[in-house]
Amino acid sequence: MGRRKNKKRQIIDQPDSIDNRYHGLRNQGATCYLNSVLQVLFMTKDFRKAVISSSEPDMIDHHLTSLFENLQNNSANTYAITKQLGITRVHEQQDAAECLEKILHCTSFKASQIFKGELTHRSTCSKCRRVSEDSSLFWSLPLTLMDPEKHDYSVTEGIKSFLGESSISGDDLIYCEQCNAKTDSTSKCELKRHPQVLTLLLKRFKFDCSTMQYVKLKRRVQIPLILQVPRHGDQSQGYELYALVEHSGELRHGHYTATIRAQDDNRWHYSKKTFRMTLTPRPLICCFTGKLKTLQQ
Repeated sequence: MGRRKNKKRQIIDQPDSIDNRYHGLRNQGATCYLNSVLQVLFMTKDFRKAVISSSEPDMIDHHLTSLFENLQNNSANTYAITKQLGITRVHEQQDAAECLEKILHCTSFKASQIFKGELTHRSTCSKCRRVSEDSSLFWSLPLTLMDPEKHDYSVTEGIKSFLGESSISGDDLIYCEQCNAKTDSTSKCELKRHPQVLTLLLKRFKFDCSTMQYVKLKRRVQIPLILQVPRHGDQSQGYELYALVEHSGELRHGHYTATIRAQDDNRWHYSKKTFRMTLTPRPLICCFTGKLKTLQQ
C-alpha cells in the first residue's frame, strides 16, 4: 500500500505495520473519552516534558509521569488517573472536552500554560461609541457547527467568524453605563495571548426545542493542516494541526478515538495503528501547535 494519488482528500498513507514506540490505554468500561485525551497529552512533547520535570506533589503531574513512562514501553491502565480526577462511574461515558479541562486544572502551572491563552472581549456602544473590554483565560475556543448539515463546516472560516465583529441588537442589547440604557452595540473577540497549543472545541451537541433533548450534529468538517489565526493589524499566527479527538455514534452511546501526528516522526497514528487521514472527518476537538512564525496577511 503506497500513497494515493488523490491529494485533495489524502494527507498521508503509511503501511499498516504497528510502530512499537506507541502503545494503547486499557479501557475501564466507557473511559474512551479519557483515554483519547491522555493520548493527545502524551503525544504533546512539551507537555510531556513539563509534567515529568514537575516537582509539585499536590498536582496530577506525578500520576501522569508514571502513566507516560509506562506508555513508552507497554499498554497502560488509567486507575490512578481516574481516582485522582474523582471518576467513579467508569461505565458512563463523559465529555472529552470537559475531561481535558479537568486534567489541565489539576496540572502544574508550567504544564497547563502550554494550552492556555488569553482572550479579550471588546464591546462598542453604537450610540456613544464607548468601548468596554474584559479579558479571560481559556484552554479551548468553542466553534459552533451551525446547520444545514449538508454543507461541510470550515474551521478556517469558523475561527475568522469567532474572532470577527458581530452586531448586537434586539433582545440581546447590552447595558451602556454612559448612555444609562441598553443600546445596540458591536462585539469583537481578540486573542491577547496566543497559546503554544491552540485547542478548538467543535460544539457537536445542541438542544433541540422540538424534542426537548440534546442531539448530535453530524456535519463534516474541513480542517486545514496549517491554520492562520488573526492577530493585531494585518498579522496572523500560524498553527499546525497535530491531533484530533473524534466521537462516533450518538449522544448517549458512542466511542471516542484520537488521531495524532507524532512530533518525532511526523506520521499520523490512530490508536496503535497508522491512520489514513482525510481532510473532512467529524472531529470534536482539534489541537494545533503554534511553532510557526507570525506571518503578514
